[in-house]
Amino acid sequence: MSVPAVSTDSGRRAPQSDPLRSRSFALLLAGLGISLFGNLMLRFAMSMWVLDETGSAAAFASILTASVIPTIVLSPLGGVLADRMNRRTIMVALDATSAAIVLACALVFSVTGFNLAAIAAMQVTLAVLDAMETPTVQAALPQLFREHGEETMRRAMAAVNMVNQAGTLVPALLGGVLYSLVGAAPMMRIAVAGFATAAVVECFIQLDAPDRSGQKSSSPVDDMREAARFLTRERPHIFRLLLICGALNFLVTGYAEVGFPYMVRTLLGFDAGAYGVAYALVGVSGLVGALAGGMVASRLSMRRFPLTILAFALTILPQALAMMLPVAATVRLAALTAGTCGTMVSICISNLISVPAIQMSCPEGLTGKVMSLALSCSLCAQPLGQITYGLAYGALPAGVVLFATFALALLCAVPVARVADRFEA
Repeated sequence: MSVPAVSTDSGRRAPQSDPLRSRSFALLLAGLGISLFGNLMLRFAMSMWVLDETGSAAAFASILTASVIPTIVLSPLGGVLADRMNRRTIMVALDATSAAIVLACALVFSVTGFNLAAIAAMQVTLAVLDAMETPTVQAALPQLFREHGEETMRRAMAAVNMVNQAGTLVPALLGGVLYSLVGAAPMMRIAVAGFATAAVVECFIQLDAPDRSGQKSSSPVDDMREAARFLTRERPHIFRLLLICGALNFLVTGYAEVGFPYMVRTLLGFDAGAYGVAYALVGVSGLVGALAGGMVASRLSMRRFPLTILAFALTILPQALAMMLPVAATVRLAALTAGTCGTMVSICISNLISVPAIQMSCPEGLTGKVMSLALSCSLCAQPLGQITYGLAYGALPAGVVLFATFALALLCAVPVARVADRFEA
């Protein structure tokens, strides 16, 4: 739970010609990776512990689902804080608080043993803190790199995405081994150390308080009203882009997070080992997408945004055909894995285009609030996508669901092209 920032004070800026080589940005990437590693290790340990003690995967899934509503409601508060306080201070406080919460729960477990209520409270609280930190990080990036242009912003986001992907893959690969060797308690200590180390690292970031000149709001409610007015009246094309991103998140979440494991494990009958290899390949493709996006950042503009959506649609079509035609299960597995890897690359590049465009179009004093609203939109789309696709795969053939996803992705390209034209105008 953490991420980037650097000094905006020209008197203290690192002397390197490349702003991404600054000491503060490196520290923030390190803090992000360490914190994310601890966070995902904790989530893996808790899911395995709940499964071992209750025998029900639904128990932990219900905990994660319960955290969605407070996260959606409270994430705008993170945006308000990000535009009112020093963003470095917020990140340090949130990571330190996360460390304290996990440590307190570890002490509770040492006395009571397995405690589902304590696990639920811990996971929900950490999800809320993570949602409050996300807009803070997203507001810090333009504060750091706005004067260096949108290309630098995209390169910075590509670096952050690579850390996120690596931080997701490593716990997934090591989590099972560590849990089988040491159990949940030592993995909780790893999480505490990760959060605490991230907080210490973030203390050394040079980041000034946000510039609120020209902002007339005096309360958090006024702040959100000002952000809503900015989106609906002053820059409605940004608002439309947020809605489009939410719609794309609906499709990707349902098709990839629900459909991919369901088709590989249930419909095709492959074991956990085969699915693990396929999952790892999909994760690596996210790293490839971030790396490729960083390498071609100078050519990524909003006019190319519709092309990335068309590419996303085309990655689904071969999967639909493979599930509809009478071909071997291994051929279907190869099509599903390759197609989903392509989806990860295309969506990663589309994010490198759309998110910096939103960030650079917002005044500094509104960036946190606008990005928090974008996060809320995304969070709303995720459970809707999961539920809708869960019902769809239960009622329709997988090939039909995939072909419908392909058609919907193509339809999204139309409003995407219109919004892209407005940004380029």
